[in-house]
Amino acid sequence: MQVGRGSPAVMVRMTDEMKAWLKHQAIDNRRSLNAEILHRLEESRKAEEAQHEKRV
Repeated sequence: MQVGRGSPAVMVRMTDEMKAWLKHQAIDNRRSLNAEILHRLEESRKAEEAQHEKRV
């Protein structure tokens, strides 16, 4: 999946504390804030799908 400026934008509301934490995580992982959020969402999705597969 290719994500770039042509991809749909989504506004997400979060606390300043959460944004600051995510920014620090992104820096530590050498990612942009957007890439860090997408990475975490994808990992969460994979984990949830794996849990679902165990139940089926």
